[in-house]
Amino acid sequence: MQEPRKGLEMARLIVGRKRFFVGAVIVALAVALTVGLAVARSQEGAALPELAPAELLAKVAQEAPKSDVVNGDVAWTNELLGAASLLVPGGEGGLGSLLQSGSGRFWYQEGKFRFESQGPRGDMVAVVNGQSAWVYSSESGTATEYALPAISSGGGDGEGATGDPIGAVDLPQKIQSIVDMLAPDATLTVTTDTVAGRDSYVLTMTPTATNTVVGSVQAAFDGTTFLPLRVQVFAKGDAQPVLEAGFTKVSYDRASDDMFAFTPPADATVEHSTLAAPGGMLEKVTGAVGHTSEEGAVEGDPAARELAKQHAELTLDEAVARAGFGLAVPSDPPLAFQGAMVIDARDVPDATGAPDALGSAAVLRYGEGFGTVVVIETKIADAQWTQATAALAQVPLLGTPSAFGGHQVYQLSTKLGSLVAWRQGDVVVLLGGSVSRADLETFAASISE
Repeated sequence: MQEPRKGLEMARLIVGRKRFFVGAVIVALAVALTVGLAVARSQEGAALPELAPAELLAKVAQEAPKSDVVNGDVAWTNELLGAASLLVPGGEGGLGSLLQSGSGRFWYQEGKFRFESQGPRGDMVAVVNGQSAWVYSSESGTATEYALPAISSGGGDGEGATGDPIGAVDLPQKIQSIVDMLAPDATLTVTTDTVAGRDSYVLTMTPTATNTVVGSVQAAFDGTTFLPLRVQVFAKGDAQPVLEAGFTKVSYDRASDDMFAFTPPADATVEHSTLAAPGGMLEKVTGAVGHTSEEGAVEGDPAARELAKQHAELTLDEAVARAGFGLAVPSDPPLAFQGAMVIDARDVPDATGAPDALGSAAVLRYGEGFGTVVVIETKIADAQWTQATAALAQVPLLGTPSAFGGHQVYQLSTKLGSLVAWRQGDVVVLLGGSVSRADLETFAASISE
């Protein structure tokens, strides 16, 4: 039985090198929490020194990567679909249980990783150590060993352990400039609390968009190590989080090396597989994002320069010309057009490294901040659409299309946003946003013929 590839590729990225897990998490949270933040300040709860939002983010980026060891009890809650989550297919490898609520244990130590989950669909164990990974599911009774691709990284394992771990002496000023530049989209407050038994800072991001269904995003950071301990996402008007994941108990004590060894149960079906790096996509993206000159031109890899050029903001006319097909656009959009980009299928290889069968995809943005509606369009042949609708029919949440605007429309509504998809001529149109279903349908009506 073949295990899902995407989750394991992500696990590889998380634990590929010493301290990479904490560094990757910190970067992800820093980016997410600085997208449209306005500086605000509020301190209460645990006895910690006051920090402004930008100061806290700088501390997180500077201090958290220094931690090589973290472990503890973890738990997660997923109420995104409410009772409808029971209709989500379980999938292979026990990964389906992660889509619902559950609990488990987590260990990270000097590039080694172990995760154990206990959920309603069975238990799962994932262990990554060196160049291989094991995933075991009690639901399927299968243990799969994956040979992992090498991920290139500058410097040796010992680099970055002291001093400035990310090589940015002016990091506080950079973070403050991001906070100030994106302030109109959300407000950010800093409070303190006790999380997983630790005095912690809690950043709360509250969107300013009036049309979003997202109420706030909260992230808790250990007040001493500045490691992320918990993330919560609230729907507007809800007192309980829709999504929550984090430690309920945390420790920074070293674990035995035996913790990162795995022996399949005697009655397990053992399989072996290899994960291929997706065609150098990681290097392209990191090159395009991380290596720019003062003039903004991407240095180094020509492929990275080309990728950055393709992903630059475009007008509608430029997007049509680059996509190579006519775009379905709103006749009278309820939200203002903000920009577009076109992604070539050659830049989105599948897990085997081969480009996707579809052509270019145009991505159009309307609205601002958390009230943005994203329109994704790609040209598709009749046979491909037949295959796609057959696959959608197997998903209970999407399997019954409804008539809307003269089209058969597939819809998915959650507490934090909605999706609408249909085929218009030979173009598939997908709309999504953290807005209500009614607002998204209004937008879709302005596009459909």
